[in-house]
Amino acid sequence: MLIELYIFACIIVLYGLLITIAIIGFGKLKRTIKETQHQELEFISIIISARNEANHIKECIFEISKQNFPKNKYELILIDDASEDDTYALAHKSLVESGIDFQIIQQTQHKGKKYNLSQAIEKAKGSIIITSDADVLYRHQNWLISISNYFKAHSPDMLVMPIDYLTQSSILSSFQIVENIALTGFTAGFTGIHKPFICNGANLAFKQSTYHAVSGYQSHLSISSGEDVFLMEDFKKLSSKSIHYALIRELIVKTTPVNSIKELLNQRIRWAYKSKSNPNHLNLFAGFVIVAANLLVLALFVAILKKSVIIPYLSIFVLAKFVFDFLLLFLASDFLGRIKYIWWLVPFECIYWLYALIVGITSLFIKPYWKGKKIN
Repeated sequence: MLIELYIFACIIVLYGLLITIAIIGFGKLKRTIKETQHQELEFISIIISARNEANHIKECIFEISKQNFPKNKYELILIDDASEDDTYALAHKSLVESGIDFQIIQQTQHKGKKYNLSQAIEKAKGSIIITSDADVLYRHQNWLISISNYFKAHSPDMLVMPIDYLTQSSILSSFQIVENIALTGFTAGFTGIHKPFICNGANLAFKQSTYHAVSGYQSHLSISSGEDVFLMEDFKKLSSKSIHYALIRELIVKTTPVNSIKELLNQRIRWAYKSKSNPNHLNLFAGFVIVAANLLVLALFVAILKKSVIIPYLSIFVLAKFVFDFLLLFLASDFLGRIKYIWWLVPFECIYWLYALIVGITSLFIKPYWKGKKIN
């Protein structure tokens, strides 16, 4: 019994350390940028690889076309990855009508996101590259100008930017929003102390010159997923201090939450699956500690059923975890404008252990699917 208590104590100490570091890093992030004049703006290339996105592509393009940014200072390069629906036709029509400077590439065979992005970047005219997704359906009208201003003011090699979900009236949607708040806290916090290990290609910007300096996606081109985090790891080899995260609300983009538990699990397993190939051991360590800490809730349930003598100790550990989670989620939810979702933390804590266990174990043995294609 004493050994189990020592193990549980070590888990909560490590978890508390992770959260504390994230909170400290969060407080170090830049929250303001210098204003720049339009004539100083660098040319920006926005790149989107889309497959079977007929339901989203028109709105995605509209959100880019409404930007408060000179249309002669940016372009959109869209790659249709052998879609089996009307993605290409709808995208081409919308782009022509938008007035945006654009390039559109239609693949006749499924090539995968990394290949598509590599091809597009070779054609890109921008000194700043932004990668995004076709299911991003909200961007602030100052999204582009804020990115440009940040690069002018701070000159990062890579800018990791926040992502949120469109609000839907469902428990599953709320679950994804709360989980994303936690991910935002970790992503921003560890970037703030120059130890970035998470990012999302749905809202990511970087210098084209640095991209070429690390040979783009070449070091991990054989791995079909993870174009974002693996590129970040290559950027870190040059300078981890040049990877930034900005707490600027105009940079937040919103995507659609998934609508079924099966789809949610497959998506998260796909995200976790690439961790096996990630050279950054912090990613794997953090994942292990988070799963282990969530299992404390299960351990408490079991102890209560058995009427174990360690119930008081486990209760303290679980309460400590709740306090750590609350502090980080409060900071991240305040930034994202999601304070009311903080109350979902209680039911979230009760079920997250099962969710984390399923995703963690399944990702070790099963290759997930994306758009009908198995991930390599």
